[in-house]
Amino acid sequence: MRIGILEFRDNDFARSVAAGLSDLEPQFIRAGALRMPSPSPYRLIIDRVSFCDPFLRELMRCWALDGAYVLNDPFYTLTSDKLSDLLACDRLSIPRPRTVLLPRQNDAEDVREMVAEPDWEAVAAEVSFPCILKPVDGYAWQDVYRVESPAELQARYLALKSKRTLIVQELVQYVEYYRAFCVGGRDVLLTAWTPQPLDAGVYALVDRAAIGEAGAFIEAKTAELNARLGLDFNSVEWCLTKDRLPVIIDSYNDVPDVRKEKLPGPCYEWIVDRFCACVRGKLASGERNRGAALLDPSGTDTSDR
Repeated sequence: MRIGILEFRDNDFARSVAAGLSDLEPQFIRAGALRMPSPSPYRLIIDRVSFCDPFLRELMRCWALDGAYVLNDPFYTLTSDKLSDLLACDRLSIPRPRTVLLPRQNDAEDVREMVAEPDWEAVAAEVSFPCILKPVDGYAWQDVYRVESPAELQARYLALKSKRTLIVQELVQYVEYYRAFCVGGRDVLLTAWTPQPLDAGVYALVDRAAIGEAGAFIEAKTAELNARLGLDFNSVEWCLTKDRLPVIIDSYNDVPDVRKEKLPGPCYEWIVDRFCACVRGKLASGERNRGAALLDPSGTDTSDR
């Protein structure tokens, strides 16, 4: 049962996982031109890179359809964005920021007559100021702005409306901020995190007893959310308001940033250990990606890979 790793060879997390699975002899993937459909040479693939390359995204979906288990499910990215994840939060009774979807506008498009200018008074009444403006499909702080006034919001929107589909959200005032790593849809590790752009965020160990019931709520809802979304590995951002109310800020990161040099040692080791256990469990189960199974319900025998 072969394991493929789609990640840079010098990545610390990938190297740690490869060492933890050394008895299974995982291989780093390198692929060129392939006839379609292409049979998967792997039973399971750890995918950490395809989100940033269309060729690799299509390759992961092709191999998943052939029966490889890709971690995380490459078909989930077809339907996931910040709005669909917010809907999942609502279904699970998870508090989240008030959010407004803004129309994308491009004068060159034939649909322009069907897209109206936002009602800025209604938007302001919903989210208040200051607020956060960001793309519905964004990541890594790209085009994310704290907006202080209606005039600034309209100016930012005008500059981005033909390039990105945007949402504007309530700015939640918090006293504590956390990142919860979830592995296998059930194991949750809570870390303190100071959010900063340009990869400047800082992790710290959490005094679990000091968080109390809020910590238990965050862990339980993180596991429920990941099970609902079908993610094997995710990091979820939460904060606590001054009233100790847990609010989810970012519910989806299918390639969690796992930095050996940034995470406290026990946290890094916990993530690697649980991740390797998740991989072994998927191999033993013969499970398929949920999206691939829906597209090809007949199934594929992969026992000889």
